[in-house]
Amino acid sequence: MFKKMMKHLVNNLGLKVLAILLSIVLWMVVVKMADPDATKTFSVSVEIRNKNIITEMGKVPDIVGDSDIAVFYISGPRSYVEKMNGDDFNVTADLSQLDLSRDGETKLVPIEISPKKYDKYITVMQRTVNLQITLEDLSQQKFVITPEYTGTPAEGCAIGAVEVVPNLLMVSGPESIVSRVSRVSASINVDGVSSDVTDSVVPVLYDEDGEVISSDLLERNQASVTIKAKILGTKSVPIRCKASGTPAEGYEYRGLEFAPENVLVKGEPDLLNSLSAIHIPEDAINIDGMREEDEVVIDLNPYLAEAGVSLVDEASNQVAVRVMIEAKETKVYNFPVERINVTGLGSNYEMTYNGNSVPISVRALKEDMDALQTADIQGALDLSGLEPGIHSLHLNVTMPSDKYEVTGTVNVQVTIEDKNREEDEDGEDEGQDEGPEVSQDENQANAPGSSRPSQEDREESPGGNSSGTSGGSTER
Repeated sequence: MFKKMMKHLVNNLGLKVLAILLSIVLWMVVVKMADPDATKTFSVSVEIRNKNIITEMGKVPDIVGDSDIAVFYISGPRSYVEKMNGDDFNVTADLSQLDLSRDGETKLVPIEISPKKYDKYITVMQRTVNLQITLEDLSQQKFVITPEYTGTPAEGCAIGAVEVVPNLLMVSGPESIVSRVSRVSASINVDGVSSDVTDSVVPVLYDEDGEVISSDLLERNQASVTIKAKILGTKSVPIRCKASGTPAEGYEYRGLEFAPENVLVKGEPDLLNSLSAIHIPEDAINIDGMREEDEVVIDLNPYLAEAGVSLVDEASNQVAVRVMIEAKETKVYNFPVERINVTGLGSNYEMTYNGNSVPISVRALKEDMDALQTADIQGALDLSGLEPGIHSLHLNVTMPSDKYEVTGTVNVQVTIEDKNREEDEDGEDEGQDEGPEVSQDENQANAPGSSRPSQEDREESPGGNSSGTSGGSTER
């Protein structure tokens, strides 16, 4: 039985082999028609390997142009080609294959491209064959990491201290790239948060134009850092300020106007609860000798620091203060002397004024001056201890309020007389009008036919007495 079967298999062996080959070819043709060849182009970043070889030379590689982007295409059955993308290829440049013997600054490193799958079905054709690099001196530099945040905290909250740990980053790489680094920052998102937040982030390098610096040739001693943001409460508090000193004579201080009148501060809850206002001390605004309005800018930060709080908006730390100074007017009021209150005049004395009024110079603001009447002014004289005669005395003037200022010295001239002396002088004048009294004897002697000698006879008589014998005198 077995021999019979083998005989049938070996009969016409050539034809049978040919039939099998034709079947295979036919199958391949059918497959080819069903899954035709296709091509696809890729641009993939080159992975640089063995950088330490260059670093050990005290150098670092710097890529020339875009040679670190390998451009290639693949061909093969469409069913395989269409399934592949850039991540399906290993694109590398091994610096250990660097050709240092090449003349010129630019060195070449072969780029190798290998598919991660379907390598039996596709063919890779390279357009970019070599990585072009130049060798630069290695540079290392430390940078302070600046903490930043994005977003807005929940309502009624504000950002407090934001800190980075560690806050120093060592960057090493080509000098041409490291020298471009202007600052390093780490940022945390605080949008909608109402409590302290912590995150792990990758520091970002920036040049002086604020553009991000990204290069595979740069190395860092820290891949990531920890950033923490403290969330504080907020409160709107008023500003209180006063002025010290006195304006120039003839001018009055009218007060202060300032803006803003309130500021939004942030801090710990216990400090905010105890804070009722931000007080600017008087010595911060001095008006000594001022003759006109002036503006002063006050920095709030020192006074906020004393209270243990800070501004929510750090840019609004300045308060513009306007000092209001107004010139006074001067006006002379003729004060009637009959309205002067006199004290201290002796009971035996009487007084008269030299004139009917006394000029009083008053200085005040215009609006106050317009409201002042002479009847609002009071004057007083103290004559205690003064003797009769003419006196120039200081008049004590009292104004209705401290809005008014008496300028200069107000003097009034008075005459004080003794009433008793006037009566004595009047009596003496009456006695002089009656004339001297003559005694009866003198009348008889002087009468016609009298035997008594006359005065002339007595004077001429020898041994006569000039005083007479009668003893007459003049009474007053």
